[in-house]
Amino acid sequence: MIKEDVPVPAATEFMEALNSGNHLKLIREWGDVLFHTVFIREHPGLELPMLYSVDDHHSFLASPDANEVQEALQEHLVLAEDADVFVRAVPLRELARNAHMLGAWLNWFDAKIIMDSSLMELLGMKALVTLDDGQERLYQAKVYASPAVNKSGTSANVSAQIWKVSDIEGGAGLQRTREFFVYDDSKSFAFAENEGSILSSCKLSQLRAKEAMLFGTWASPVYNFEAVTKDAVREADHLVEDTYVPHPSLLDEALLDSFRELERAINNEIMPDARRLHLDVSKGQVFAELEEPGDDELDRVEGRKFCIVFDDHPEWCLWLGGDGLAVTDYSDEVWLPESPGRHEVRESLRLKIVRAIAWTLFWKGREPGSRVSLIPGQFAGLRPFRPDNLDRIFHPPLDDTRFPALASMPCGEQPLPVLVHGELPEGYVVEALEDLQVSAAELPRGTLRRDSLLLNGAVHFGSMCGPIVVPQTAIEFPDEWYTGIRTSNTQLISDLKAFLWDQSRVVPAPEKDPDDPGAVIGICLGIMAFLLVLVLVLG
Repeated sequence: MIKEDVPVPAATEFMEALNSGNHLKLIREWGDVLFHTVFIREHPGLELPMLYSVDDHHSFLASPDANEVQEALQEHLVLAEDADVFVRAVPLRELARNAHMLGAWLNWFDAKIIMDSSLMELLGMKALVTLDDGQERLYQAKVYASPAVNKSGTSANVSAQIWKVSDIEGGAGLQRTREFFVYDDSKSFAFAENEGSILSSCKLSQLRAKEAMLFGTWASPVYNFEAVTKDAVREADHLVEDTYVPHPSLLDEALLDSFRELERAINNEIMPDARRLHLDVSKGQVFAELEEPGDDELDRVEGRKFCIVFDDHPEWCLWLGGDGLAVTDYSDEVWLPESPGRHEVRESLRLKIVRAIAWTLFWKGREPGSRVSLIPGQFAGLRPFRPDNLDRIFHPPLDDTRFPALASMPCGEQPLPVLVHGELPEGYVVEALEDLQVSAAELPRGTLRRDSLLLNGAVHFGSMCGPIVVPQTAIEFPDEWYTGIRTSNTQLISDLKAFLWDQSRVVPAPEKDPDDPGAVIGICLGIMAFLLVLVLVLG
């Protein structure tokens, strides 16, 4: 698993392992460390690591410290004015594999460490794997284009690998090294020689699951620097089809130029076609938006959870609404399917999702060079929900393309950024984009059921207060919020892709039998935690 929730590793730790000659320690502890790497978007469809010359060798620029990379971009590196530069987190082993295959080095520039070709081979083409028998083994690979014959009968070259596999004894020593030839037998019959000595061969279908994953990793394409030519640019321009159509907004069109560019990029690069998206509906235990008479608001009930999956990117996932929707909250107005399984995505829902993502990233990218941080449940406003000061469920209008929209809700001297999800007779339905504590006196005048929102005389937007309804007169659209310099769209899209990939690893908790001891203990602990928070808040 990629190590992304750990402290930034120190360069001294890396050098200690390197100088000690403990190569297994380097592979074991450093291969999965995320290195924040400087990328350049050459043109639509082609994003490559920035190359930096070190002793006449091309090098990737990277560091495990994202702040150091951003500082270097802003203060130290000299870039072309039109360079579309962004930062992407990549595991060190993947950077090293690409560098080795391309003959490049890696410059850990803030630590002044240069990783040469031998280190790139060590970290990129060697891996430690523990199989079902409990034995840890070191795998080393060399990738070749070997003579082969397709099963259709025509001759071709097939990507093949020569492996050396060694058993690890005592965590450090190598025993019983074996060398053999591995090829993908699903496509070709392959024959290989190693300097005249015929090796024993192994079919991909004969490998164990973890070994097959290794083969796939080492066989993956590398960064395509050869595509940076005029002919390739003309060809690649057609790789990303422009399906974007601007739709009406609450804002003056004169303020939307920058936003339209970002929305176009999200539309074209993330979800250009509803037919290539699906909505997965699963069962789960959720909190009801509307409690039935006699229900405890802390009780979970049967519900449905929703996830957008991408045909073109099966490694991505976008959860809608965080907690989901209770079965008891379904009505004729609910446009989300209730039956579990995979469903088509309406075009109107796709447009709504694109706009919600675009406005959220647009606000979060207001500080040039900053990384965007999204949280699970970030797009809860896309499904039906009950605003905290309303006694009925609000259904976001699918066909009204004006919503959502970024706006300001002045609260005293502090403007609160909000997404406006729609309008009701009582006013606009808004969701806070930042945490902010607002006193009762600073709430917009005429806010519906304002006392129900207060805790110790204040409203805790973002942390303890969800979407609310406010008078339309309480919402403003300051010109300066929609113009000016901000984080590049390329960086925002890269951060979004990382978020979508991370969301695919979030698996809904399995349903539990309420009579199961584990479920009872979990409910009791949840109630105790809630009471503890309540005691601390009320003091």
